[in-house]
Amino acid sequence: MRKTCCFSIKEITKVEGHANLDVELKDGRVEKCELRIYEGQRFFEDMLKGRHFSQVPLIVSRICGLCNVSHLNTSIEAVEKAFGIEASRQTSILRDLTTNGEFLKSHALHLFFLALPDYLGRESILEFSKEENKFLHWGLNLKKAGSDIVRLLGGRIYQTVSLRPGGFTMIPKKEQLGKCLPLLEKERKTAIDAIRLFASFSEKLSFERKTDYLALVDLNYSLVKGKLHFASGKVIEEEDLLKHVEEFIVPYSNAAQTSFEGKSFRVGPLARINLNKKALEPAAQDIIKELGLSFPSDKVYFNNLAQAIELLHLIDSSIRMIKELKPEKEAIQKIKPKEALGIGVTEAPRGTLYHQYSFDEKGFVKKANIIVPTNQNNHTIETDLTEFIPTLLDLPQEKANLEIEKLIRAYDPCISCATHFLKVNWKK
Repeated sequence: MRKTCCFSIKEITKVEGHANLDVELKDGRVEKCELRIYEGQRFFEDMLKGRHFSQVPLIVSRICGLCNVSHLNTSIEAVEKAFGIEASRQTSILRDLTTNGEFLKSHALHLFFLALPDYLGRESILEFSKEENKFLHWGLNLKKAGSDIVRLLGGRIYQTVSLRPGGFTMIPKKEQLGKCLPLLEKERKTAIDAIRLFASFSEKLSFERKTDYLALVDLNYSLVKGKLHFASGKVIEEEDLLKHVEEFIVPYSNAAQTSFEGKSFRVGPLARINLNKKALEPAAQDIIKELGLSFPSDKVYFNNLAQAIELLHLIDSSIRMIKELKPEKEAIQKIKPKEALGIGVTEAPRGTLYHQYSFDEKGFVKKANIIVPTNQNNHTIETDLTEFIPTLLDLPQEKANLEIEKLIRAYDPCISCATHFLKVNWKK
């Protein structure tokens, strides 16, 4: 690759959605690095205006097929906070369990079908050797373990329908939950093997850049509640996020970006483990110690290792919840609307997810704001690439492009989630 040149990577592969990358180099320094997300805008925030609060969660769950439960949970939390509803203990546990199921299937798909070819030096899973094909079965079995939970609690795997403000439309029986246990217990070994596998790649892809991290932190490794912690030390309430995180539009992309007090930051599995490692299930903490893994870490590719560690944590916490839970019939709480502002923050598979709604006195949406994990990571990806690309100057352009794509894929970007805003071009 020449020290002074312009190049583009068209249609970045093995990511959810569509994006290009444009780069300008001058004397070995990156003068311009633009992650151009060109997927068509999806106007969810405007679509919600005038909608009744009861419709909102099911509408926003259509933003994404991979993380529809996370959008449901976050939206439901915003609605419940607006109208003073507190979820019952059983409802909270069932939401936690459904979230675990979503994370399992999302992490499994990314790790084994999109990221693993990078680590094995393969263009795609189609180039896996006969021996490597076993990894596809690992991914599919782990995905099924998660999908079984989501189907049972959500009514169906994609765009689940049972989670509602105030409760669930149907409560599974104890014996139905018990049917999820055999596969979860069987796939514990797969999750442990996955951690060992991705830990073995730690020196192969070792780029690191010190930055800030953001995640929900609670006494438990909660994915749906807690306070927002930054690695730099600041702790803020969910309602205060926009006092510190600024969302801004870049002219070359259909997805917004964010900054924390003017600087980039990372969200996602690595951020969660960096900030809340001590709350992981015991087995996940044990294998981190056994393998000598060091967290906090600034290694970008450890985001995938963190996904693998979360697989084991999710399985163990799901097994524990299913064994402890004694489901009882429970009516959905009645909600009396009022003029209010509601804010919900949870962790989605790719990081912190934020929903904010302003309601009128009858419970209809006046204004909505949604900030997804990929929006928060986009600025960070560009910052990483600005530092990373100059290390690739000795490589042929084609190989350099592949290394750049690998780094982008390590973030597991969900581009469809990110392209939800409305951009208006005014004519003077």
